[in-house]
Amino acid sequence: MKKSKLIILYISLLAGLQFPDFDLHIFAFLGHRSILTHGIIIPFFLYRYLNKRKIVNDTLDYAYIGFLLGIAIHLCADLFPKAWIGFALIMFPPWIPMGAPFSIIWMLTNLILALWLAFRKFKIIDENKKTRNLVFYSIIIIGVIYMIIDSNFISKIILLLVTFPLIWIYGNRGFKFIKKEQKPVKIKKNKKKFFGGFWTYLIGTLIVIAVLLIVILYLISFISQ
Repeated sequence: MKKSKLIILYISLLAGLQFPDFDLHIFAFLGHRSILTHGIIIPFFLYRYLNKRKIVNDTLDYAYIGFLLGIAIHLCADLFPKAWIGFALIMFPPWIPMGAPFSIIWMLTNLILALWLAFRKFKIIDENKKTRNLVFYSIIIIGVIYMIIDSNFISKIILLLVTFPLIWIYGNRGFKFIKKEQKPVKIKKNKKKFFGGFWTYLIGTLIVIAVLLIVILYLISFISQ
């Protein structure tokens, strides 16, 4: 990886860290913790739009990765408010609070998706495993530092140290699984199978991860009270 690309990734990561709080100032009309800023909706669809327009290049890829990782770290911190009321809740424009259960599920789901999309893209554009691992460790360090300067940082760090390595490992193994699935496979005629294969693996894994993380989140919240 070129140093210039690495710089772009880290600058974008810092931008992603701050992006969710844009609804406090620039996008104040959306309400704090807007569903649009506290998630991957904007960067995901913007990247897809640019990709369809064939504007995407390596620079934009690294910016996309860093931005998603920054959002993931921010969401990890936002999952531990002092209380699930008021500005701790996800807002649906204009200023409609969505409640604690929805807010937790929304942020946790977007945290997982942001990590999965970022790590998947990172593996595609950088084949150097050693470089990827070093970048991953640096992201963990940045995340821990970000959590320490905030309140209730122990619970946040625990969640970070659970989710980031888990999705990182899944992303790397998942791609090996995809490569195996790309080999020609004999399919019997008149028999369409939805279950089995990559999609069942993906959906099942995401469901299991989501359930485990929700349980872990509630346990950490209970212990930290």
